[in-house]
Amino acid sequence: MERNEQQYAQDLYGGLIARFAPISEQSKIAMTGGGVQWRCSAQRGSRSCWVGCFEVGGPEFLTFFEEDGKKIATGRTGSQPETIDAIWTWLDGAPLTAMYERFGFVDWEKRKLMGIREDALRTFRPLGTVTRNELTVTPSGVSHLWFRGHTRSAHIHFVSHYQSPEAVFYWDECELFRFEAKDPAPLGGVLSRWLADNAPPSALRREFPWLEIGLLGDFYERGNPVEGEFLESWNLMEGVYEGSRFPPRTMVLPFIAELRRAGYDRKLRAGQSIWSLIVSRSRRPRLRPEQPVVSFQFHENSMEVYARDQKEERLQHIPIAMTDTVERVLRGLTERPID
Repeated sequence: MERNEQQYAQDLYGGLIARFAPISEQSKIAMTGGGVQWRCSAQRGSRSCWVGCFEVGGPEFLTFFEEDGKKIATGRTGSQPETIDAIWTWLDGAPLTAMYERFGFVDWEKRKLMGIREDALRTFRPLGTVTRNELTVTPSGVSHLWFRGHTRSAHIHFVSHYQSPEAVFYWDECELFRFEAKDPAPLGGVLSRWLADNAPPSALRREFPWLEIGLLGDFYERGNPVEGEFLESWNLMEGVYEGSRFPPRTMVLPFIAELRRAGYDRKLRAGQSIWSLIVSRSRRPRLRPEQPVVSFQFHENSMEVYARDQKEERLQHIPIAMTDTVERVLRGLTERPID
């Protein structure tokens, strides 16, 4: 069965063949692919383009503009004629500045982020002296702008097809708040206060009342960030089970509540693997294979408890409750250092 992506590629290929017909001996047009992965390519001299053809509620063409095998620019648009016109113009030798002037979709994200960076550095000059900034483009054409201080950072990027970027703010690599940056002025102000002035979250709440900074920011401000991160992880796990159709959840949620009343939500990080609850002393969510853990694999009326430290222990047919066995393995885990 022919998929939409294949049809888009065939139509684009036919359009390129027709456009480059007068100089067909100087050009090379091709189409390759299978399934949902289809692409067209065009080459003339040292310049080339290749186009990924996608279905996103209609056709979408992701074009990479290259010279001497080096990627120079990218562009995403739903217009086939605009894509063909841009490819023709690039292969005809147009400079990048001319491509920018003529085709708004070429390097659209990158150019938007460049403007945000220039505006922020011009308006809030301390940002340029106390932070490092980096603008990168991934192999798939997604642009990322980072501002990095000593312990704080901010990541600005576009999500999906939103016309405004999202700004995400970190302290010690932990996300504390984010917002859609529709206006560069308040974005620059928050960047400056967060990175140049090291303003505490409480001050940002007063100065920018529209910011949504959760309780984790207060833990960082008080100097006990690990406890705050652990509590946040348990809140997240409760939300996962509450919003699921996992049959044993009616027993799992009271069990989690028991663990929290015993204070383990302030001593251990909670996570999951499918429907297993996993707790550890890991500072970060992604566990390494050698880190000690205790996991609870839930069944209809019982659970399997697996503990991994210097040795492994696996206990089966354990009631889904705070038993002496559960208390023992959790107490042993809390004695391990934060890692």
